[in-house]
Amino acid sequence: MSNHCLICMNQLTISISWRSLFTKPQQQNICASCRRKLEVIGEDVCRKCGRPQEIGGEICPDCKRWTKSGSDHLAKNIACFTYNEFAKDLMALYKYRGDYAIAAVFSGELIKRWSYIAKEVTIPLPISAERRTERGFNQTEGLLKLANIPFTTQLRREHTEKQSKKTRKERIDQEQYFFVEERDTVASKEVLLIDDIYTTGATLHLAAEALMKSGAKSVSSITIFR
Repeated sequence: MSNHCLICMNQLTISISWRSLFTKPQQQNICASCRRKLEVIGEDVCRKCGRPQEIGGEICPDCKRWTKSGSDHLAKNIACFTYNEFAKDLMALYKYRGDYAIAAVFSGELIKRWSYIAKEVTIPLPISAERRTERGFNQTEGLLKLANIPFTTQLRREHTEKQSKKTRKERIDQEQYFFVEERDTVASKEVLLIDDIYTTGATLHLAAEALMKSGAKSVSSITIFR
């Protein structure tokens, strides 16, 4: 039984053993070489944002600044992988070149983290209508669809300049551009946001603020990269 790595297109070979004849084989979509380049985030992280650090459980300087600013509406973020150079290449393929199948590479880790975090509503971080037309899809919705995770899309976003074109200060200081269409869907609920990358945290904190002001009980998030 064989197929091809979604990233490098080298052939994958699934080894057959007596045990595998009686159990369902685990689906493989990337080769061992590419898998090693994806750095799974372990336990030594900031307990607020999931940023890898030497002492796990400590709050990182970025999260301390969010707390002091009074704009800390996000309970916590859990991240799957380190945003290294390989990860940047993957996201360029997926997000900007439309290689939709790449989302399946992250499904296993996303499902694992989604399964054990408390939530009543799962919401992919929205993109504006203009951005969806430009890309042809919402990358966060794609992540959830290929992982077979149910979600709702009551959170909306106004069109803004791309985050990558803004400075760190501009991202943190920007005005609210998220809004909730139907408040009843989030009122008194534990909401879980899904996004691709946590950088400054500004986008997720703004989304969490909109949800909390619409009556959400709490807002946490999972990101593929940190």
